[in-house]
Amino acid sequence: MKTKSPNDKYYRVRADELFMAPYRGLPCAVCGTTKGTVAHHNVNKARSKALRYDKRNITVLCQSHHKFSNDIAPHSSNPMAVDRYFGWLSSHYPSKYNWLKENEHIQRKYSYKQAWENLKEGKEAWE
Repeated sequence: MKTKSPNDKYYRVRADELFMAPYRGLPCAVCGTTKGTVAHHNVNKARSKALRYDKRNITVLCQSHHKFSNDIAPHSSNPMAVDRYFGWLSSHYPSKYNWLKENEHIQRKYSYKQAWENLKEGKEAWE
């Protein structure tokens, strides 16, 4: 059997599952529904490995406010809905919005295997 690299997709998927699980079923920050809610990464996972497992980068959203609304949705195909989401975030959660703006380029060096092992133990991914 081939040994997995510490940055293998195997570890990323498992770390993602551990990190995202506590957010399922929490109320949508925009409308309050608990049906089909997900943890939205304000700074995209692909853009920042360092913020991928940072709780301060998460906003719980329902499916509508995550991607399907033309009003407020960060992953909408309507650019105005995306802009309105970040406007909403800055007015409703100004400290989170400002922290994200200041830290969106932060660099942390850890592997997905390390993140997964830390999350399993209830630690922050980068500890």
